[in-house]
Amino acid sequence: PIYMLAFSSLIASRAVAPARANGGDALFFGERAARAGVSALPVRIATFDGIRGVEAAEALDAGARVLAVPAANALQVTPDSPCPRWVDPKVWRSAAWDLRLALLLLRVKQQAERGEGLNEARAAWLDLLPRSFDTPLYWSDADLEATGYPPLIEAVAKQRALWSKHRAEVAASARAMGEQASGEAEAGVQPLCAPSGEELDWALSCVRSRAFSGPASGTLKAAAAQLGFAGLLGLVSVVGGFLAPQQAVDGVSVVGVSLVFSDVVASRLLARGKRHVLCPYLDMLNHASSRSGSRLEYDYFGDAFGASLDPAAGPVPPGAELLISYGDRSNDQLLQYYGFVEAGNPHDSFLVDQQSFLLALGEADPYPKERLRRLSQARVPLTDNTAAVSLTAEGGGPRAMQLARLLFLAEADLADDGASPSSPAGEERARRAVGAAAALVWKQRRDSRLEAAGAGFAKGSPTDAPSRHRGLARAFAAEKERVLERCVAACGGRCE
Repeated sequence: PIYMLAFSSLIASRAVAPARANGGDALFFGERAARAGVSALPVRIATFDGIRGVEAAEALDAGARVLAVPAANALQVTPDSPCPRWVDPKVWRSAAWDLRLALLLLRVKQQAERGEGLNEARAAWLDLLPRSFDTPLYWSDADLEATGYPPLIEAVAKQRALWSKHRAEVAASARAMGEQASGEAEAGVQPLCAPSGEELDWALSCVRSRAFSGPASGTLKAAAAQLGFAGLLGLVSVVGGFLAPQQAVDGVSVVGVSLVFSDVVASRLLARGKRHVLCPYLDMLNHASSRSGSRLEYDYFGDAFGASLDPAAGPVPPGAELLISYGDRSNDQLLQYYGFVEAGNPHDSFLVDQQSFLLALGEADPYPKERLRRLSQARVPLTDNTAAVSLTAEGGGPRAMQLARLLFLAEADLADDGASPSSPAGEERARRAVGAAAALVWKQRRDSRLEAAGAGFAKGSPTDAPSRHRGLARAFAAEKERVLERCVAACGGRCE
């Protein structure tokens, strides 16, 4: 239905189950959910290979809508969200969606610590949030290097620098707000207490691993308030003799229709930004790329967020885990923000900078060097040697294929500066070149890994001692090598 606004990129967390048993877990989707107005099919919290998730307590139909959570239970931000009175306006205005949600989460956490009476649903949800994270942000440099993957290492370095900047800004502004809190205290507004760096990192990690996004549509509650105001104006106009009763009714009706149209229809057609949401219950669902037909929706008239299973996955038997898709996410994204690696991820890719790709092309399948001039002569020059070149299980990405066409095909075979496919023979030649380069990159990674393992063994080094971080790094590296192997195969080659 048109009033169900689909949200994308559900990014719940694969949180490691807590060591302690939580007696409230059994009530989370039962009595507590009912008292919070949550509509849930028979489901419960469970652990799967040490990872906490949601299982079916009874058989569930294919594509079942398993959860509907009133929007009042969620934390939400949009680009136009007003600054709360307890946050420094300068920080709020410059903050991206993840920092804004993190500040809201810290506010709720501090209210709970002060015993300010959170509703039961939020209190139970806070108790179930992860205490710590295994994402690369918290890894040692040695564990990061074990991935052997510069794009991830660089992304984590940028994340660390950005979050360090957030820590300094939030702490300074919170202290300043606290010093000016006397007037606010009289108004009943307690400023945000300055969080420690660890607390802000925790909140940001929760947000990046558990939030979801969708159209920044209006809500029925806001529309009802505006409609009520329009009704009041109509009534005053009738009483004052300015309008006939039917004219007032017609005017209020037009306002009501326009509000619903703007909130439900226009939000789909016009770019109005995104709404980012941190919602109890929904964020307990774990990910599988194979569940691409799962849906997360906002029910406009019910003012609730809902989750539906993938119909193509079939019925869910009792005791099976309920899974949804977070979107088309590579293992780079899954590991950096969620702390896990998905085996056989169909959306994974291997990224290499253009300079390294060109060197691999030249070594694996030499091309006439004068053709390098074509890169700068293209209408959109390909001269940025730091640009990312993608290799996937299907073969080379768009930039990889364009570079191969420009370097290996005759001028007559080129279309659109190599950006568009050539003749079948030309495409086969470009694919062979990409496959040869991918095979060389694969061999270099394998040799480097074997050399590092041999050096560690010879030294009796503890760097290869089992640890969760090192295990994740190795799993990630292995998946990247599999992507290269499939890329080479798709291009008609073989890794040797």
